[in-house]
Amino acid sequence: MSKSRKKDKKRATLGHFDYDEFYGKLSNRIKTLRKEKGFSSAENFAYDIEISRISMGKFESGNFTGIQMSTLLKIIDGLEVTPAEFFAEGFD
Repeated sequence: MSKSRKKDKKRATLGHFDYDEFYGKLSNRIKTLRKEKGFSSAENFAYDIEISRISMGKFESGNFTGIQMSTLLKIIDGLEVTPAEFFAEGFD
């Protein structure tokens, strides 16, 4: 009898990029676009898009370790850009 061997499954690994660096780029992009679009106050912008001002402050300062997709999409939508436009600069 011949034994058949299962093909080795590909395994996902972590460590391909720096998470802290990405969060920093995300923070910079949010703050830069907010100011470019004429929203002078992060607090008022947060109020307008219905997220907490404390969270907005964290997102702009880079003092966070995660963001919900729905929150990120609210920010992007509030900045009047598409996700593709948002990620087109600053994430190379």
